Amino acid sequence: MKNLAKLGMLALTTGTLAIGSAALLYQPAYAAPQPDCGPTREWNCVVPGCPDCPEILFEGTVCEKTQFEKATGRVCSPA
Repeated sequence: MKNLAKLGMLALTTGTLAIGSAALLYQPAYAAPQPDCGPTREWNCVVPGCPDCPEILFEGTVCEKTQFEKATGRVCSPA
């Protein structure tokens, strides 16, 4: 009878560990949070230190404006 109780306890423990492990291993994966770029706006973009260079009107989100500034060397402010 003691062996049967030990066997039952072993089976219960093994089952609990198996279910717990499966629950931990099969969690859904979530993507990393994306930056909040906000709405599309109009921006006036100029070349710093160049008063003769033309001013460009750029339309895009804050993230797109940042990429545009890096690519062109211009500095943009809200229109």
